[in-house]
Amino acid sequence: MAVDDKIRKSAVAGRFYPASPKELRDDVDKYLAAAAPTDKSTPASVNVLVAPHAGYIFSASVAAGAYVRASRAAKTVILIGPSHHKRFDGVHVTDARYYETPLGKVEVNQEINAKLSGHPLCLRAPGAEENEHCLEVQLPFLQVLLGAGKFTIVPLITGNVGAKAVAEMLLPFVDDTTMVVASSDLSHYQPQREARDIDDATISTVLSGNAEGFMEACGETAIRVAMEIAAKKGLSAELIDARTSYETAPEYGDPHRVVGYAAIAFVKNGAEGGGAEDFSQQEREYMLKLARETLKSAVRGGDTRQSQPKPKPELSRLARNYGCFVTLNSHGQLRGCIGNIEPIKPLYKGIADNAANAAFHDPRFPKIKATELEDIKIEVSVLTRPAPLGAKSPDDILKKLVPFEHGVILKLGPRQSTFLPQVWEQLPDKVMFLEHLAMKAGAGRDDWKRADVWVYRAVHFAEGGE
Repeated sequence: MAVDDKIRKSAVAGRFYPASPKELRDDVDKYLAAAAPTDKSTPASVNVLVAPHAGYIFSASVAAGAYVRASRAAKTVILIGPSHHKRFDGVHVTDARYYETPLGKVEVNQEINAKLSGHPLCLRAPGAEENEHCLEVQLPFLQVLLGAGKFTIVPLITGNVGAKAVAEMLLPFVDDTTMVVASSDLSHYQPQREARDIDDATISTVLSGNAEGFMEACGETAIRVAMEIAAKKGLSAELIDARTSYETAPEYGDPHRVVGYAAIAFVKNGAEGGGAEDFSQQEREYMLKLARETLKSAVRGGDTRQSQPKPKPELSRLARNYGCFVTLNSHGQLRGCIGNIEPIKPLYKGIADNAANAAFHDPRFPKIKATELEDIKIEVSVLTRPAPLGAKSPDDILKKLVPFEHGVILKLGPRQSTFLPQVWEQLPDKVMFLEHLAMKAGAGRDDWKRADVWVYRAVHFAEGGE
């Protein structure tokens, strides 16, 4: 429905989420309870986040992961999402005084709205809000979390507009009592495996803070605005959850045409996740067993998703997001190694996915056969979040690198390569190490001297206790 008497009525109640107030509140409570972290390690203090906006049966379980971490102190929520039905240049600003859902009305912040209405980027695009769902579906979560009448919203729908310019426009209004929610789904209507690859690449762009990186998302502009604001506020992205419509609702989803979803929080640097601590013997055994079972299932043609049950509460740390690699060796020789540097998914999922990919998708080796399984030895490496080395010259790179401790990433424009810390055992000389890493990226031997150098650390362990 359109704006009516300055109230923007619900357009998708009864379709995207329940029209009954009680049923809607019960559903939101259920999703939030299921998403709550079991170890309480992540405080509810996030002010910038990304949440999906599909029908609740498909995306609400992912969105809830972002909202359980949202700050309860927020008084104003800036909602940014894409226009699905109307084409225009700039940012649509509402003329409504309230947005309404079955849980009641939410007041639009008239002071901020009026100031934005006078900005050159902003306009009122007729019909932009009429059937638009991207902002509306976020409201029931906010109404339950923040309380009726205790917050105002600034609903913004983006057309063709630059994210950096929008972020600069919004920054004066973002303080400690302001929450920014970027509403976006990820890839659309790809087969399951292709969708996860595309979504992982998008998520990696967000986590790395790469303003020019690859992104496939209907709310790309909204996500990039959140990234720009987070960068100005000194925040880093943490992935909370990432699944497709087939993974969230397999009874309804089509594995050949899925939609991707992600919940991402922007947190104070070093505040949450992404760091590889030492792991208990029980945790190590679980990870190695998971990699082994996934490898066997993959090689024998089974469904590797069956080997990825969420860890029990006593192993809840393995449900946090980490970068990780799985290395396969045979008779002392490398037979496959695949991983994700950025913490783009829960650790247990990353280990399972990387075990299967190391067996089948390392381009240096043929696919592993069932007859080789007994000879394969598995090694797992869990990574800290990469950080710039901060070197200003080639000599400074050599001075700051710590052999046997640093994993190294060389970034050369679109090219990138990494060596895990274990590679120092084969290449202990710093110059030789960097030369081989540059050549691995497809660059010249000496191109490490002009590269952007990032480093990380790793906890690694293998079958047999080595």
